[in-house]
Amino acid sequence: MMERGIETCLVKKVGRYTEVCTNCNKEIPAGEFYYLEEGLKKHLHSLIARRVCSTCYTKYGERILIKEREK
Repeated sequence: MMERGIETCLVKKVGRYTEVCTNCNKEIPAGEFYYLEEGLKKHLHSLIARRVCSTCYTKYGERILIKEREK
């Protein structure tokens, strides 16, 4: 699913549309904060970029959420 070797980080965004958290499958309503995965040096296409709700981000943190993707 993800091309190996792309370094990513999670960036805080405000949703324009309803999104779904990749981690817990909870719906993220429009207007609420969520975290979008973006590539540091290379472009990460929006279709494979993960979206994480504020609850999961607070509970697990960026390092754990990104590390799960690398497995």
